[in-house]
Amino acid sequence: MQSKNPLEVTIMIVVIAQEGNFVRASKKLGITPPSLTRRVTLLEQSIGVKLFDRSTRKVDLTAAGRLFVQEASLSISHAERAWDLARFQAQIETGPYRIGYSPYTHNAFLPLLNRLSPASHPPGDEPSGIVLETANTLELVERVLQGRLHVALGVGPIVDRDLWVQRVGQEGFSVCLPRNHRLAQKVAVTAHDLDREMIFWMPRSLQPRFYGRVMRYMASLSVRPVFKEVKSTTHALEFTVHGFGIALLPRSSVAHISYSGIVFKPLADRYLGIEIALFMRRDQRYGKLKEIADGFLSQLLALRIEIN
Repeated sequence: MQSKNPLEVTIMIVVIAQEGNFVRASKKLGITPPSLTRRVTLLEQSIGVKLFDRSTRKVDLTAAGRLFVQEASLSISHAERAWDLARFQAQIETGPYRIGYSPYTHNAFLPLLNRLSPASHPPGDEPSGIVLETANTLELVERVLQGRLHVALGVGPIVDRDLWVQRVGQEGFSVCLPRNHRLAQKVAVTAHDLDREMIFWMPRSLQPRFYGRVMRYMASLSVRPVFKEVKSTTHALEFTVHGFGIALLPRSSVAHISYSGIVFKPLADRYLGIEIALFMRRDQRYGKLKEIADGFLSQLLALRIEIN
């Protein structure tokens, strides 16, 4: 007789395959080993297929078992996605709306985000339950896909067939140089000027796709700077002022900074810009959430943030 809850038994089979041992699997599942063994045996008898080879101390999958686990893993993934979708829909109906943004978002976007936050509104005039979160773009994409965020503002390229992505602007970089640096007298710095320079820049983990795109572009120009990752703008500026190298920082982040011993020059290369994109799940672009996202998009586009 098959279980009244096929998904529950399916999860058990996959966990046994992962652990390679009934005792470890039973601990992970929170049931006793005899109960787990009995339920697997009943399943094998009901479908007439042996899934595990128990002839050794280590439990091995049979050929049929390997096929079962392969398909079962997909079923579990689809079930988890269905649960996420249900929770996501409930949040849309009841709020709050969760909007994420990257710390590398252009400074001009931040006042818009702040106006969305209930904390910035007087009592009785709050927007309809909006919560702001910040994370790197990779984490934002994951949270949107999982339904933990409704809309996010991140650094491109953002490529996922399950996401609706709309470019909202592009920001250039400033090259931060010691005053006595060979490039300090130039009006603007080009990508070729960066060859063999020690450059303090963002950690790869913060924006891996953007980081990779820049590395490939530099290589295509036969430009070989030495990138050193730093955790903050302050660290980048400190290393620069002490003559250890130069720094690449978003223009908006240094627009109002005056730092003794450092000059700021625009990086004159349109390809080396930070593309900012608004994104959300395609299957959630309807109703109230679509209205909020489209309204936010209109305000972002009106700022006209582009490299000039």
